[in-house]
Amino acid sequence: MLSIIIPTLNSAKELPATFASLMPALLEGAINEVIIVDGGSTDDTVKMADEAGAKILTPETKGRGPQLCAGAIAAKNQWMLFLHSD
Repeated sequence: MLSIIIPTLNSAKELPATFASLMPALLEGAINEVIIVDGGSTDDTVKMADEAGAKILTPETKGRGPQLCAGAIAAKNQWMLFLHSD
């Protein structure tokens, strides 16, 4: 199984296409976890991720590196894919 980790910051425009690209693998069961690690978005990023059923993390330390690290620590699966929404 594969955990998908997506760092975000005001990514509401890009998330629909990102989630759509994951649907075939989700339906096949290859992916069983999508983690959004948000860096403090002020748009609808977190709301959209929640509605899509993703696990949402908001680390205290800002920046792409801490976001990726937080996602890796939270992932349940041995295999991880770090996917940028843009």
